[in-house]
Amino acid sequence: MSTAEQNSRLPLFAIDVGMLVATLLTLAGYLMPWFRPSSRAIWSFSGWAYASLSDGGGWTLLTFGWLLLAAVAALWARRSVVAAMTGMVAAVGTLVTALSVVAASFAVIGEQSSLDLMAQLPFDIGLTVLAIGLGLLLATSCRAIVRCHLLNVAEDASPASPL
Repeated sequence: MSTAEQNSRLPLFAIDVGMLVATLLTLAGYLMPWFRPSSRAIWSFSGWAYASLSDGGGWTLLTFGWLLLAAVAALWARRSVVAAMTGMVAAVGTLVTALSVVAASFAVIGEQSSLDLMAQLPFDIGLTVLAIGLGLLLATSCRAIVRCHLLNVAEDASPASPL
């Protein structure tokens, strides 16, 4: 069997389910409430709050772009080192932009004379889910790169098939 015949039998997608789940978990954490500016506030900081601003959310929407790139990369990351590396780039891009949005949210609270305010902020589950999702996205991206490399080494080491 020739290589062309073998390649034609490969599935169109080689989905890395772990990377896809990590991307969705990161998205959920980004959209969920992170914390409220005070215990009296009825609204929370979250990626959803920024995305639903009347002016469209601006640069905070970059996080959604990175997550979309990670989800698309996950569709081929089990077999393509390019897709796996794209997933890693998207994971780092998501990490940088999401944490920038969270940091900007903390900055809105304003300067305080002590750290007591930060310790007393009413936190929600969103930051925890975001952290877990980002960690898993980075880990699954690394795993996908290693898996693809090992598959390439195994294919190079196998004897050529007779025609």
